[in-house]
Amino acid sequence: MKRKMLILCVLILGYACSSDDNTNPNEQPDNFYALTVGNTWEYVYYLKDNDTNTFLPTTIIETVNITETVEIDNNTYFNFKHVVTGNDGTYPYFPDNGERNYTLRDSLGFLIDEVGLIKYNNSDYNEHFMFNLDFDYSCHLALSNVMDNITTNAGSFTCYDNHYYFKDFNGNIANALDHIYREDGIGEVLSTMSFVTQSEHFIEKRLESYVIQ
Repeated sequence: MKRKMLILCVLILGYACSSDDNTNPNEQPDNFYALTVGNTWEYVYYLKDNDTNTFLPTTIIETVNITETVEIDNNTYFNFKHVVTGNDGTYPYFPDNGERNYTLRDSLGFLIDEVGLIKYNNSDYNEHFMFNLDFDYSCHLALSNVMDNITTNAGSFTCYDNHYYFKDFNGNIANALDHIYREDGIGEVLSTMSFVTQSEHFIEKRLESYVIQ
């Protein structure tokens, strides 16, 4: 289905990609992903108002907490608890209310889950295949070589940017280009969501507040 949202597919389905040797020469911080039990983040979802071409806050709030560590195959993972509230059914393309848990760790700059599926990349500039969608498109991600200054209600941040996009099976890139912005040691600051066939995103998830241990 060509009107599925790009970033939601990436975050919820969490498909894998592989890496090769073209790595970022800059040394990465020891805790880029802020993997510490007790860290918390609160996000507000924004919807684009086409009349004014601005993004307006919705009632949807997502809180994220690192609740504990889990040992899996001699590796330490961190449990991320996501709780979404405020979706009364008015916003069909937004995440549903409820709790979801994900176990993640940093593997050489890649944020991965317990089966090795990649969620984010801060160390490699290659394009990475992630998954096929409805036999029409394949999803890919790539780390931008440009740092971006992002401002939300939580403050101003200098962020790494992962690009997420689709290609058809002839190698043509679809219109959509979405982003997840993270600052080193802080976590996710802003993500965008769009339809595969549209060049402009229509949803933003913005960091509202956070507590880092």
